[in-house]
Amino acid sequence: MCGLVGTYHPISDKICSINVIEQMRDKMTHRGPDGAGVWLSRDGRCAFGHRRLSIIDLSNAASQPMSNQSGTVTVVYNGEIYNHQELRSELQSLGKYQWTTDHSDTEVLLHAYEEWGLACLDRFYGMFAFAIYDTRNRERPVLHLVRDRMGVKPLYISRTNEGEWVFGSEIRALLSHPHITPEMDRTAFWHYLSFIVTPAPLTLFRGIFKIPNGHVVTINHQGHAVAKRWWDCRPSARDTLSETDISFEEATQELTRLLKAAVKRRMVSDVPFGMLLSGGVDSSLTTALMSEMMERPVTTFTVGYEQYEEFNEFETAKRISRRYGTQHFETRINSQEALDFLPKLVQLQDEPIADNVCIPLYFLSKLVKESGTTVVQVGEGADEHFLGYWWCDHYRQKYENVYQPILTEQRKPWWKKAFTQGTKSFAHLITSNEDREIVERAKLGQELFWGGAICFWGDLRREMTPDTKPFEQNIDCPIENLIPNGVTSYDSHSVVKDFCANLEQLAEPNVLQKISYIESRLRLPEHLLMRVDKMTMAHSVEARVPFLDHEVVNFARRLPLSYKLQGGIGKRIIKKAAEPYVDHDLLYQRKRGFGAPMDKWFAEKDFSRRCLAAFERSRIAKEGFLNNDLFKKMLKQQSSGSGGQGFHLWTILNAVLWYDVWIEGNKDCL
Repeated sequence: MCGLVGTYHPISDKICSINVIEQMRDKMTHRGPDGAGVWLSRDGRCAFGHRRLSIIDLSNAASQPMSNQSGTVTVVYNGEIYNHQELRSELQSLGKYQWTTDHSDTEVLLHAYEEWGLACLDRFYGMFAFAIYDTRNRERPVLHLVRDRMGVKPLYISRTNEGEWVFGSEIRALLSHPHITPEMDRTAFWHYLSFIVTPAPLTLFRGIFKIPNGHVVTINHQGHAVAKRWWDCRPSARDTLSETDISFEEATQELTRLLKAAVKRRMVSDVPFGMLLSGGVDSSLTTALMSEMMERPVTTFTVGYEQYEEFNEFETAKRISRRYGTQHFETRINSQEALDFLPKLVQLQDEPIADNVCIPLYFLSKLVKESGTTVVQVGEGADEHFLGYWWCDHYRQKYENVYQPILTEQRKPWWKKAFTQGTKSFAHLITSNEDREIVERAKLGQELFWGGAICFWGDLRREMTPDTKPFEQNIDCPIENLIPNGVTSYDSHSVVKDFCANLEQLAEPNVLQKISYIESRLRLPEHLLMRVDKMTMAHSVEARVPFLDHEVVNFARRLPLSYKLQGGIGKRIIKKAAEPYVDHDLLYQRKRGFGAPMDKWFAEKDFSRRCLAAFERSRIAKEGFLNNDLFKKMLKQQSSGSGGQGFHLWTILNAVLWYDVWIEGNKDCL
């Protein structure tokens, strides 16, 4: 795991500055404390920088940037290719390439690209973001920027007014370029309030874009940039297996095989590795599978909170630890530590990720590093692709009982509607404010499901942001095919609509297949995986995600829906696969989730007082983006103990502190 940066002057006589590259690179020392490198192309038009976290092949020969023997192809790379040894053997059998390392996956990537071009991506098992500069055609050099299938690793890109392309693993690196200045993207802020992150390719910085998961951006010798999706996990009824195609027992056996392979791939490391053990199904099963494959005890890590024991899962984690004899570490944090950490959190995130899990994840990663461990496996992705959250069944019920009946009625010919009882009102379907919103979505032909972490929507959204004018701003993107129409709209449903635009006929209830797909396009890559990347890399720790192995994801996509969710039981097949490894009561207990006691913290006087002060002095409050009185009312309710508004308050506070730190330059923002 590493950090990369680069610049490219395709049509300019200017030479890329090594000093600028080093300045950008060293803004990310935490991503790679073990080494640093720079490279300048022969024509001076392209430059790469790299910070190295040594995990596979610790020798200096594996340092980056790395070029082939002729110097015509150069790569700078962040990530791991888990099947690099098999690919090395295949490439070595061709007898065409000289090898300078014993087992560097970077060198495998380099020669794989030489042999197969971008088709090499289909051969990789791994997580990666990389840049390749190819000058084999000296008259038509080309730069490729690639992000992995699921978006485990980030990659950002911008173009200066001088026409220079600038890219890197973190936004902070791009902002250290002398021709890039921080400015808030107001359209992105609109969508952030909906999704608690900005949907790719937007970031909260105007003119800086994140390459979406499964995409490659190619910039030719004339500076023309085109984005292309190279991988997708799009569902369809045609590809979905039936219960007669594969039995539940057969599917469970196959899932177990795939998970064992995925976990084993992610144990490839030349440095110590372990597991973040929450005590939930996914981390417990992964710990068990790791222990089967290891001669030494698995090293496991758990975090919890002082004062608020109801949020802790120490006992369940300890049960797994005792069963498998792990070397177990624990840490606890309190509200004062959380409050003191917030300014640093805002800096580490680059752009807001309004998920309070970032706080415990930071302290957990600190514990990992202090233990001498560099690599950990994590459980992200299982709930999204195997329908593990409580709200998956909740949306299924809303789809069948509220949303679908309205759609059916709406699609009737007008002459049938006129004589159908109840066509003028759907009041009999409405039992809550949520139902009212669902009815409105159905009547407008909108998607039922927008995401698993939607913050401001419906009446509350309209009350918090009554005027769109402060948000209105043109989006000028220099990359063809990168910007979908939806993100330019001040209706966040349009983002979701773009995701679903090319879906074929889906298996019913189709909302379940849409849940997994929409999550794979937004919440997973830009929320869950980014919180893991930012917080673990803050301590130079690499996190690996076995449940997002693309073979596991493809298998999950094709499974009968009943194998994932039935009778209110989510992740049904994962729990069945885990039965030999995890006690029954732990498997089938109510899912607690991994989160911070944010409602409790906002109710503490010092916490709420400092949050209010930060809000009142912020430009976001002063420039009319939000209903300030409503925010203060929500904070007052929360601090009095009668709120339940922590999620909404945290979303706004993240943006307020971000603006202070990154736009105003106030490092002491709280």
